Amino acid sequence: MEMFEENTQYISLANKYRPQKFEDMVGQENISKTLQNALKLGRIAHAYLFYGPRGCGKTTTARILAKALNCTGNGNKKPTAEPCGQCPQCLEIAQSADMDVLELDAASNTQVEKVREAIIDTVALAASRDRFKVFILDEVHMLSASSFNALLKTIEEPPSHVVFILATTEKHKVPATIVSRCQTFRFRPITVDEITNHLLDLAGAENIDLTPAAAKIIAKNAGGAMRDALTLLDRAIAYAGSRIDEKMVSELLGLTPDELIKQAVEALTCKNGTQLHQIFETLREEGFDANSFLKDLKNALGDLFYFSLGQGSEPFEGAAAAIAGVSTGFLAQVSRKLNKIIEEVKFSDNALVSAEVGMFTIMDSCLDIDGFVRRLEALEKGLPVEKESPAPRTTETLQKPTPRPAAAKHMPQSFKQEPSVSSAKRFAPAAAPAAARLPEDIISAEAEDEPEEEAEQAVIEPIAVKPDGLTDRQIWDKMLKQFAKSPFVYDIMTNCSVTFGQDQWILCFGPGKEFYQIPAQNKLPEMEQAALKISGRVIKIKLEGSSDGGQRREDTKKDSLGAAESVKQTPAGKPLQTAAVAAEKTAKAVLSDEEPFIKADFEADVVASKEETPEEVKNILEIFSGELLA
Repeated sequence: MEMFEENTQYISLANKYRPQKFEDMVGQENISKTLQNALKLGRIAHAYLFYGPRGCGKTTTARILAKALNCTGNGNKKPTAEPCGQCPQCLEIAQSADMDVLELDAASNTQVEKVREAIIDTVALAASRDRFKVFILDEVHMLSASSFNALLKTIEEPPSHVVFILATTEKHKVPATIVSRCQTFRFRPITVDEITNHLLDLAGAENIDLTPAAAKIIAKNAGGAMRDALTLLDRAIAYAGSRIDEKMVSELLGLTPDELIKQAVEALTCKNGTQLHQIFETLREEGFDANSFLKDLKNALGDLFYFSLGQGSEPFEGAAAAIAGVSTGFLAQVSRKLNKIIEEVKFSDNALVSAEVGMFTIMDSCLDIDGFVRRLEALEKGLPVEKESPAPRTTETLQKPTPRPAAAKHMPQSFKQEPSVSSAKRFAPAAAPAAARLPEDIISAEAEDEPEEEAEQAVIEPIAVKPDGLTDRQIWDKMLKQFAKSPFVYDIMTNCSVTFGQDQWILCFGPGKEFYQIPAQNKLPEMEQAALKISGRVIKIKLEGSSDGGQRREDTKKDSLGAAESVKQTPAGKPLQTAAVAAEKTAKAVLSDEEPFIKADFEADVVASKEETPEEVKNILEIFSGELLA
């Protein structure tokens, strides 16, 4: 009881350190300077409108302006830019006790009768003591439409001794007729740095040991409002006493630890579902709130977005490494979708489950398209592809075709013509009799894209044995193994069709894969060196469909004429496709140098395919049952 009597009445920090002069205002220097200059020049408006977010100084500035208009200290006989704070007017206005400065809460006086009684009927009366009669209407947007209409004429032409100061957090709800009759001032949210510095100054005045990191956490959670920051500091002092650090503030506010935020960011960027589920298990065991976790994660992603643009600093330790493999667009996409999940979780009866399901939805639906496009552009230009994070990514699966299993290398291969020629499948036995072996100059084409298979190389297996003991196909397979550790060349070889000639191979890229031609041209010497090393003979490798494609097609025809005479019969007596015939058909199907889908005449191809069926396709249809599609 004695302690209670000795202690004075407690005053909150927000009221104890409320600014009493213009120079005490934090973060609103432009408004303070404008009002001070207007007072010095005597250009005092009859109505002011202050608008902005809560807790940023609107009502405080209104009271300071009222002091400046009525201050009589230091012998002032007219409005002053620097109220003394000691005269009766200044002291009474600071305590909201001045009879000539009426501070009204518009939310409690919405009816037109109260507006008429409190303002309209008294506005004509002279001030009882002060120089000006000042009406401060807080939350003015809460007035009814009829109250605004009744107040309209009074605000437009008030008596010379009356000044109206309107304050609101929602300017758009104030009628334009009222706004146009006032001088408007926008109060901006106070920055984190300004709040942090102010909190450290107040802590020093209160003999509180407040660490800069703890002050910054409070400032971030104040939402740009100095009043909210001072209220949080009051809570922190009550919780921790005279020593306040970041750990205590995090516990007080229920913030998610940085380590969990870091793990959540890594799980989203690397698409690691197991890690994401473990995070929610930790949240459940530790009793963290799902909404607070999502908000903290959203704030971290926002900071990471700016950090990826080169602005700001890392929101947590190791942030740069966590987003090293993703683009800025991916971070923006995840952050935007996370906002929708936050709105859904607010109304859920099981917030943690809803949050986890929503996070898995974000993880599966967000793709790093920008990064994928960069890798494709690098591949087209022949540049080395950027090294990705070791974690699994959906884009990597889309980029590289699945390699064919070793057991399937000697399985039957599929046969495909270009769109202008009808397609069919051809199968050759893995171990054919010597009498039925095909000639070595057999052309192969890309396999038909099956819905259940990845797009991969489809080359008809040549069985004719070279003097060195290796077939062309065996040489090609060994080259594939050699370049397996070089993804760039391996992608080129697995996405083309190859025509095996005597001493020349021709690579051709089908529709949709033309962008491989430019980088492939740069890698031809490496492929020729590999073929020479494996086979012991010089093999020239050329591209089909390049600028000199017409000449190469003619050379292919001439080189294949001799092979046309050595066509062998199958046991069934059916002639198989020779290199000359296949090369001629392939040459007709190769796209010209013109841009596809701009000048090509597809109607003629369709008509030709309906009128005439190639002879080799007819032979295939006699062996295998099927239907010819135009």
